[in-house]
Amino acid sequence: MTRRFALAVMASAVLTFAAAPALAHEGHAHTVLGTVSLIHDTHLMVKDADGKTTTVTLDTKTKVLKGTTVMTRADITSGTRVAVTAEETKDKSGTTILMAKEVRLGDTPKASDASAASHDHGDHK
Repeated sequence: MTRRFALAVMASAVLTFAAAPALAHEGHAHTVLGTVSLIHDTHLMVKDADGKTTTVTLDTKTKVLKGTTVMTRADITSGTRVAVTAEETKDKSGTTILMAKEVRLGDTPKASDASAASHDHGDHK
């Protein structure tokens, strides 16, 4: 019985790891959370909480929303918190890009919030 169980676990592990590369294919959905650090006609850059910046391409099909209200690209401003749903695809040159399907706008931090968040109190003992 334990031998069958061990074989079943091994078979399950093999199938799981064999399927993993199939999940990392074109068309895979991504969610990018962070603050807009740069906005351009065709793309925006989002900086996450760890400081990593991700570039997301925008096109005419990209929806921009704030809550349930439809917004425009002009409403996306530097410093605005966003949740971007994007799909991994290839551009005309064959480079892998993230194409934004939807940009959900959050709040733009107030100046007092931004300065308080950037102030490091350190480890006081």
